[in-house]
Amino acid sequence: MTFGLFLAGFHVRAAWEIRAPERYTYHVQHCQGNDLAQYGDATNVDPSKVPDDLSVLAGGPSCQGWSAAGGTVDPDDPRNEHAFSMVRWADACEPQLVLVENVVGMTELHGPLHSALVDELEEAGPGYEVRTLELNAADYGVPQRRKRVFIVGVRDGLPTPGTWTPPATHRDGQRQLLEFSNGRTLTGYTTAREAFDNGGDGPLPRPLESQSPADDPVHATIDDLVAYRDDPTDRHRVDPHSVSEFIERDGAEVWMPPNHVEIDHDRETRAGMAEWPLGFCGSSTTDRRLHPDEPAPTMTVSQGTPPVHFSGRSPADPHGSIDAVRRLTVREVARLQTFPDSYAFAGTKTEQYRQAGNAVPPLVAATVATHLREQVLEASSVTDEQREVPA
Repeated sequence: MTFGLFLAGFHVRAAWEIRAPERYTYHVQHCQGNDLAQYGDATNVDPSKVPDDLSVLAGGPSCQGWSAAGGTVDPDDPRNEHAFSMVRWADACEPQLVLVENVVGMTELHGPLHSALVDELEEAGPGYEVRTLELNAADYGVPQRRKRVFIVGVRDGLPTPGTWTPPATHRDGQRQLLEFSNGRTLTGYTTAREAFDNGGDGPLPRPLESQSPADDPVHATIDDLVAYRDDPTDRHRVDPHSVSEFIERDGAEVWMPPNHVEIDHDRETRAGMAEWPLGFCGSSTTDRRLHPDEPAPTMTVSQGTPPVHFSGRSPADPHGSIDAVRRLTVREVARLQTFPDSYAFAGTKTEQYRQAGNAVPPLVAATVATHLREQVLEASSVTDEQREVPA
């Protein structure tokens, strides 16, 4: 969420991350000399350490306890308490705005817990007017059908938004322009193809074309991207300081953004994979497959991580026949989340997928934060100026 707040014009003065890889990614991407960046479980941190006069208290508490993605829903999951820590912080810091992001299961599967969270937030500190919004990221230009809940609190005494939900900028319309009576024009949803071909810094190199087999000498160059080389077989921990790199292939330089280093395959396997379409998740997982001319399905922690599936292996056919197309790279997931190509994720390949898939799409966070800034904070400044005008 931090990058979206930055895009909306906010400076993040303090931050907490519970997991080490996310901490390192945050440190590289966001920390400046005057940041208060304390890493650990925010539920165990004294809120008095936070600077005064906060405009926004924003958080994305652990969603696993609220989500049905794991197959079960446990109302007593201790991770659900992370959301209630936002109440404690709001009570202590009294920010002008509170913004909590989570999965739709927070309202659909945990109605009583969600109601309790809203009730407690309304009573925190000086009191807050609270609304729960369910937003589809695709409505705001994200190339992904990702529905999430945003709980918004406005401190008592401040102007409340004329409309709590940010106006949509896109609608499902197969790219045609959609005219509305209020004079606004919406375009169709951004597609996966557009994200891969036109997003970031231009078309992404196809991993199977721009990267070499495991036994190719070019890996001596790819090794330069690797931050942690204690294990020579681990080529997936990319140095987050490497904003972009180039590798030479067939006499030409190919730009290779961070977190786009694909898994190593031998030449025979790669030859069979070379014609697979960019970004498709596989025929064996139809519900997760990307369609190039539609927004992607929701990116998740595990998006793209299963290895390519082979079937019918035998001594005569050791590689088997491929019945699923390749997984997404971390960089492709990041593009579908609207991260710029310069935004690198630290840690192992699995940890990189976790960070990219778990993140609030920066474009959504920026849209929500900008809407609240204009509707509440800037409106409050105008009201204060009017009060100061002599009679």
